[in-house]
Amino acid sequence: MTSSIPDRIPDLIEQQRRSPSGIVASLAPSIGFLAANNWFGLVAGMVAATVLSAALIAIRRGRGQAVGWLLPISLGYVMVRGVAGVMTGSENVFFGFGVATSAAVAVAVGVSAFTRHPIAGYLLPLVVRYRHLSMDHPLYRRVAAQITVVWAIAELALTTWEAWHLSNVTGAQFLIDRTLIGWPVMAVVIFLLIFYVRFRLDPHERHLASMPQTA
Repeated sequence: MTSSIPDRIPDLIEQQRRSPSGIVASLAPSIGFLAANNWFGLVAGMVAATVLSAALIAIRRGRGQAVGWLLPISLGYVMVRGVAGVMTGSENVFFGFGVATSAAVAVAVGVSAFTRHPIAGYLLPLVVRYRHLSMDHPLYRRVAAQITVVWAIAELALTTWEAWHLSNVTGAQFLIDRTLIGWPVMAVVIFLLIFYVRFRLDPHERHLASMPQTA
């Protein structure tokens, strides 16, 4: 039976965590854009980033990393963004696709916090595994919903800054600033959220572990 989308999320992220080279490889499209844009111009930069993005997706699939429904969606997104950027010759259109997508994802993730299946609840086991706490436990689900909302708000704030910044600088400068400012800021947010999770859930996990087991 095909697993649900929420059930697939931890598996997909775990694949990336087990492959440190994947983090470096993910920078290839950005590096390709900067190099080609510097040497041959904007259109060449967008083409290079598009080709490298599509190649990375295909390579990951060829290595047996199961991406399933993500493969056609990812390829479609990359190609549409590339074609739109090249046809318009606009770096705002090319990079704006990513900013708009990030904002849409943030909204979707934030909405999940108000359901019984907040996205963060499926990702927490990648950070810390609780034997006695899961999505069936009210406290676990409440904390997961809280950090889901905070992440979504932080991501929306970041994409708002990115949209403003993109309209005021070149595409190359935007790419550099997003890497040196945007990503580290979100890394700090995630670190603080992990700290909050441990602060809220670890004591409860210890309490449940100390309780005598019923026959």
